[in-house]
Amino acid sequence: MADTPESDRDRTVGIDLGTTLTKLAHIDQSGRPVIIPNAEGELLTPSIVAFTKTGVLVGRDARRESLSNPARAVLNIKRQMGNPKWRFKVDGETYTPESISALILRKVIQDAEVHIGPIRRAVITVPAYFDDARRKATEDAGGIAGIDVLDIVNEPTASALAYGLGEAGEDGVILVYDLGGGTFDVTVIEKRGNEFITLATDGDVELGGKDWDERLVNFLADRFRNEFDADPREDPQALAYLYVSAEEAKKTLSRRDWARVPVSYRGHWGNYDISRDAFESITEDLLAVTQLTTEMVLEEAGITWAGVRRVIPTGGSTRMPVVQRLLERMSGKDVRTEVPVDESVAHGAAIHAAVCLLGSGRRIHELSAEAAERLGKIKTADVAAHALGLIIKDVRTLQYRNDVLIPKNSRLPVSVTKTYQTAVAGQQKVILQVVQGDAPAPEANIIIGAAEVTDLPAGRPAGSLVKVTYSYDRKGRIHLKAEDQQTGTAITTEITRESGLKADQVAEEARRLSLKSIE
Repeated sequence: MADTPESDRDRTVGIDLGTTLTKLAHIDQSGRPVIIPNAEGELLTPSIVAFTKTGVLVGRDARRESLSNPARAVLNIKRQMGNPKWRFKVDGETYTPESISALILRKVIQDAEVHIGPIRRAVITVPAYFDDARRKATEDAGGIAGIDVLDIVNEPTASALAYGLGEAGEDGVILVYDLGGGTFDVTVIEKRGNEFITLATDGDVELGGKDWDERLVNFLADRFRNEFDADPREDPQALAYLYVSAEEAKKTLSRRDWARVPVSYRGHWGNYDISRDAFESITEDLLAVTQLTTEMVLEEAGITWAGVRRVIPTGGSTRMPVVQRLLERMSGKDVRTEVPVDESVAHGAAIHAAVCLLGSGRRIHELSAEAAERLGKIKTADVAAHALGLIIKDVRTLQYRNDVLIPKNSRLPVSVTKTYQTAVAGQQKVILQVVQGDAPAPEANIIIGAAEVTDLPAGRPAGSLVKVTYSYDRKGRIHLKAEDQQTGTAITTEITRESGLKADQVAEEARRLSLKSIE
């Protein structure tokens, strides 16, 4: 069989687009995932964007700029993904969360291209608990950055792939505890041969290492205020420096029993010692939330700790010793990490990117035939992190309620078909309101958007039947299709989402940002 010409082979990468750090990895010739260093020679790029009068800074230089001019910098943008109200305005221009994330993606991509050549396709990771709006925003960020997003993969699934690739013979249940800089997930995954099947997941998109930092910031600021009657939290620049000091102290406390933190403001200087025990005390409620979530996910998966073969900590915040102790105490198992906790998600994303390309019949640049055969056998199956439903009018009570069609933790992809009745005689239009959540009361759920079914036959009585198919794909994206039961006419329906960019807006943002140089 003839070799595939190099021009017909594709490059693809996996990107861990983190709250605080972003990593990009690819698969080398042997099929091993490797993180590609940025232009500064570092494997981890700070997820920070700063705007100067001469251009856009991303990464280490942006972090430095954010200290001297915090009003012109954006940090922790991942927490704003899917937020339709968030905008950043600077120098007469407006940026969405998707645009800021796209600048971060462009930075790591352009730096990687120096090492491996042009990159046109990528898999991007998201927390398992990200909803439809946040997933779409992440995919749109990739589009704005100029890449074809092959898939959006859950971070715990990616971590399991990174570990599972080296343990082909060890099947069983894996619990992934993912505590990153800004988000938290727990996922239970069963490995069966080359298959990685998610059983249950839950988490919090607003809980992460930054919350531990914030507790330390407040602890230090309170001590400084008590000593000098001045509060560094009142000044943006002083607060930015305090956050950096708190983060460094947190890292020190992961290695040592105590840390000394300097704090300065308004000409006053203070040095404050904090012990690891004290730090763990002021953050114990945050850790308790992760414990409760972990136990709840196990229960939802129908698994006991005895049935868990392996516990995988991932995310930089799992370096805190208190997290390690919690996991070992809960599970009764030795918790070890062969892959650095900051790197496993990017490794798994690169593996998944290769699987996606090989599954579509494409070849991967420089990948050996043996590695391609091994990677091509891998399969993943994720679940819906949230229940999904439609708002309907109950014919018995005449009250509106949420009709849950896709329960939480349903295996993806999933498609559910249900028949509904028109409410009034002569009705030619139906509004399908799509919600996230399983509460019966409509207002207790999150509205995702609405789809309009039009051109129903005229002159029909109330109670005429309309069949609705509600689908949730592998990327965690929602699709609707309706069919008139009388005529059999299929009606394609497009969801008008409460948040997110339209296709033309993505294209325009891509054009606008392509004109900006990134350093």
